[in-house]
Amino acid sequence: MAYRDTSVAELCRELGIGRVTLYRYVDARGELRDSGRRVLERE
Repeated sequence: MAYRDTSVAELCRELGIGRVTLYRYVDARGELRDSGRRVLERE
């Protein structure tokens, strides 16, 4: 998401998730939100 040549719609399609889900874990700059960090810590 930090790269302007990648669209959010394209990224969501590639990941198989919706925009709301994506933005739940990552902000518009491509930085992980707290919820995204928690998910990664569990793995």
